[in-house]
Amino acid sequence: MMIGVVGSSGVTRSAESLLGERMLPVRLAVLAAMAAGCLLLLGHEPSVFDWVLGMLAVAASGLGAYRPMSAALLTSGLLILGFEFGHTGPIVAKVAAGIALAELTARRGGWRSLVAAGVLGAAYLLHPVGGSAVMLYRAVVMALVPLLIGGLLRVAWARAEQSAREAAALEQRRDREIAAAREAERTAIARELHDLIAHHVSSTVLRVGVARHAVPDAPPALLEVLDDIHATGKQTLTDLRKLVTILRDPASNGESFLSPADLPEALAGAVERARRGGMAVTADLAEDVATADALRALTVLRLTQEGLANVAKHAGPDASAWLRIAVGAAGDLDFTLRDNGSPGQAPARQAGGVGLVGLRERVELLDGVFNAGPCGSGWQIQARLPQRIGAPA
Repeated sequence: MMIGVVGSSGVTRSAESLLGERMLPVRLAVLAAMAAGCLLLLGHEPSVFDWVLGMLAVAASGLGAYRPMSAALLTSGLLILGFEFGHTGPIVAKVAAGIALAELTARRGGWRSLVAAGVLGAAYLLHPVGGSAVMLYRAVVMALVPLLIGGLLRVAWARAEQSAREAAALEQRRDREIAAAREAERTAIARELHDLIAHHVSSTVLRVGVARHAVPDAPPALLEVLDDIHATGKQTLTDLRKLVTILRDPASNGESFLSPADLPEALAGAVERARRGGMAVTADLAEDVATADALRALTVLRLTQEGLANVAKHAGPDASAWLRIAVGAAGDLDFTLRDNGSPGQAPARQAGGVGLVGLRERVELLDGVFNAGPCGSGWQIQARLPQRIGAPA
């Protein structure tokens, strides 16, 4: 029977710890010390045989952690030897036999406990002390008390095990319900993304394409803007399809927002789009940034996209921005984006929108550090993404 069941009462936990295999050396040491005390203080001039018998009884009781039936029979046999050949009462053997019987009942129970109890009772009956009634009473009490104690322990442990199983089953059921609720929520979000947002974006892309061909003689600057809107819309649709696929099947390995090898190109594209919008962006991108794992690569890209969008929104399209992404010696990714916007825009950046909140959440999910705030006359975003041990590149 398993020892150490979670969720049992304090008394049961104490018994489990005492009878557990890990506590066997401590238990034997305590029993040996108690046996020595009994022989020295309670025994009447114990002989060498009494000492040897007592220590053997202590050692035999320790077998209960592995072979409880053998331990019970052996201690009862040592008790018989103590009755027959000892010079003083075999107190140690009596205690060891009672412990062994109780442990056998707690661990095994059934017919083994009854057989061991019968052998122990017979050991007392074979040693005539007083009348027949006294002998029978002593045999019954000394065999029945360990049997009852062991039975109580067995019932307590069985109930504790049942409680632990029920708690584990309840936890699994709750996990399944949570997973089902999350799946239903993801499916609903995916459906709305596909039926609502993707529909509007598709319509916008189509109309921009029509406009592009409807005004072939339009100024080059206007045509360039229309082409950029058309390309951005198509890329948005691609990302939406990926998002819908991932939401419907998170375990799917067939879709990924960004491959680490594509990170340099994606970062360059984000910078180029900001420049086409009129922003002066100075970019210092590490050549080995593609060595990041997929999650960190996506986070760095989102930091860049959201950061540049914030610069355009709050500092104006003609603002200047400095972007630096470096890979540290330990594999950490360091991100810095700074602009020259007006300090009067700082309160608006802190109070408006959830972009910075989302970026902070992304970084902290990867155990990174995120900081955003005024810097000189403008604004600065800094993040550090530590190397993820065991993460695939």
